[in-house]
Amino acid sequence: MELTIVLMIFICIVALIWYLSKKAHGKDDKIMVENIRRSALAGDVYAQFKLANIYFEGRGVNQDDTEAARWFMKAAEQDHVESQFILATMYEKGDGVPRDDAKAYAWFVSAAKQGHNRSIIMLESDKWQEYIKTHRPDSPAYDDQVDSDREEITPEHVENYTFKAGQGDVDAQYNLAIMYYHGEGVARNLEEALFWFHKAAEQDDSEAQYNLGFMYGRGEGVKRDQEQSMQWFMKAAEQGHCGAREIITKMLKKP
Repeated sequence: MELTIVLMIFICIVALIWYLSKKAHGKDDKIMVENIRRSALAGDVYAQFKLANIYFEGRGVNQDDTEAARWFMKAAEQDHVESQFILATMYEKGDGVPRDDAKAYAWFVSAAKQGHNRSIIMLESDKWQEYIKTHRPDSPAYDDQVDSDREEITPEHVENYTFKAGQGDVDAQYNLAIMYYHGEGVARNLEEALFWFHKAAEQDDSEAQYNLGFMYGRGEGVKRDQEQSMQWFMKAAEQGHCGAREIITKMLKKP
């Protein structure tokens, strides 16, 4: 009897500590969001990108794709390359903005001209190559537009990325993984790509987690593992990654 009472008191204390901690954390989140908002309203491009991601993922605020798109747009208009890429995907899918392939294409091109690898890969896909043939037949070849602006990946670049990735730089880890996956500046090596995607994914990079979902699902650089694939898609989806959410939805609908 006494043991039961002691146990109940302990549970109540733990619950109270958890509640107070959560409440305090919520206040901290609100203060953080408002501080970022002030900087974003003042025109700080990095604050605009952070605020967009906060709304995109619903961290400390209600998840709101429309508000996310508004702030991604402000950052994109200041040539923030990742904002341009995300905004392009939002126009392509109709997330937070009306679906519009013309605007999606324009933002993919803007990001690609700055050397954004994922935008370049998107524009090389069958869908966008068909779009270019159908809607932009008289425009200069896309490859010519990008190649003229795209910096060649040299051994020095690879060495620099490798050094930074080894120091824990998550962007360098992700970029190095992309380079090994596509064989850009290095010999194509799916095992190395998997290794660096893992490093970035473990630092909560949702794009790296998303790519790991595909690699485990397809058995690229690793033995095919559907359970691992789903786990990485789930991790990316929990951070608000729209592509991962769509894939999980489709997988759960399968009989």
